[in-house]
Amino acid sequence: MIKFSKSLFIYCLLFNSLAFSLLAQTDDDIEGFLESGKNCYKKGLLNEAALEFENVLIIDKTNFLARLWLAQIYIDKKDTVNARKLLTEASIQAPDHPRVKELQKLLGESDRYVKQDLIDPVIAETIGGIASTTASHRKYGLVIPENKIIEEKLEKKLLISTREAFNEKKEIIDKVEKRHSENAELNKKYFSDSAGPLEPVFQAYNTQGLNQALDIYFELLIKDPTIASKDDKGIVEEGTKIYSARFLEDSKNIETRYYHGILLYVNGFYGESNEVLTPLRSNPGKYKYKLQPYFQALDKWVEQENLRIAAEKREEEMRIAREARAKAKAAAEKDDVWANVKKRGQEKNGDLAEISRKEAEIIHEDGYKLYKKGKLDDAIAKYNEALKKDPNNMEYNYHLALAWMDKGLAGDTTAYDKAISSYQKVIAVDPDSKLAKDAASMIKDIRNAKRSLGEK
Repeated sequence: MIKFSKSLFIYCLLFNSLAFSLLAQTDDDIEGFLESGKNCYKKGLLNEAALEFENVLIIDKTNFLARLWLAQIYIDKKDTVNARKLLTEASIQAPDHPRVKELQKLLGESDRYVKQDLIDPVIAETIGGIASTTASHRKYGLVIPENKIIEEKLEKKLLISTREAFNEKKEIIDKVEKRHSENAELNKKYFSDSAGPLEPVFQAYNTQGLNQALDIYFELLIKDPTIASKDDKGIVEEGTKIYSARFLEDSKNIETRYYHGILLYVNGFYGESNEVLTPLRSNPGKYKYKLQPYFQALDKWVEQENLRIAAEKREEEMRIAREARAKAKAAAEKDDVWANVKKRGQEKNGDLAEISRKEAEIIHEDGYKLYKKGKLDDAIAKYNEALKKDPNNMEYNYHLALAWMDKGLAGDTTAYDKAISSYQKVIAVDPDSKLAKDAASMIKDIRNAKRSLGEK
């Protein structure tokens, strides 16, 4: 008859008990953990959500959805090492799944990203990952306790040595307890009294989750705007990242719109904040009283912004008016010059019949309009027609010369001689006039240009 040691008997009972508990886990349990994890994630309770998804992997270590959600949480917590490991495992299960590709893109490529065999993530995470950091957030830790993992090991070790299995169990438990103790000390130090005015925020974050921490932060900020300059230890950044993504997915959710809109205000995007929060003015839900001080602050900002825009508009109108006055003054001065030229031309040609002079003036004006439009041939024809009625008019001859010069500049070299001829007629009418001196200067320039080109 084979004799069993007392310790071996105890472990056999433990193994049978464990097997029974695992058989008791059903698909409903998995769905319950998944749903609970999703709800925690939507509320910003990343640590609690992680616990729920870990519970799923304890029951079914090949569960694809739980692995994807845990990878998302690691990415949110900027733990790229564990996120990559989980995505590697997920990609082995479903390499072409769109969500896997989306998370891989969000995480970024890495030369160290190497596929590896599927492993039990719960064992690794309980000893060195998120399970140990989240245990303090739930009174009883995982719904399926950590020693469940150890018993899986024992199932294999019992065939070799119960003493070896016992030692391994004790070693793993010691490591887990040490890690819990270290994290408790870190939390105590991180959220100590030295945190200053944001201490209630940190305490709420540590015990109640992100949403409660943000609520307290929002209340403190509206009372004392200098709170925004304090070190919030990444809580605002975490909230901004989470609620920006959620708002893109579901902008109709009141809670999401509330947190996203207030976080925009906190980050200084007042216009965007006002746009996001405006629908909540008529339908604030449970956030009615929390929103009131922020609506008042945004209304004041809108009023100041409207004043600023109005001031800028007035300044722009004044600038345009100044430019218009300067332009009108310059045009008036130019008109005065041409008026004097016309007057002198009329005095030199006093014997011209009045009706013929008016006709010539109208024709000349038509020519000048054509000249300004760049229609040189048509302008020259009009100037010549006007000169037939008033041949000694200095202005008409001067404008005709300018038109011939432009023709020359356009490539018609014969036009320069015709321009000189018209300038000479200007000089002949009144050699001492300013227009005559300008004409002489033009002739000189034309001749110098022709000499430089080898022409006479």
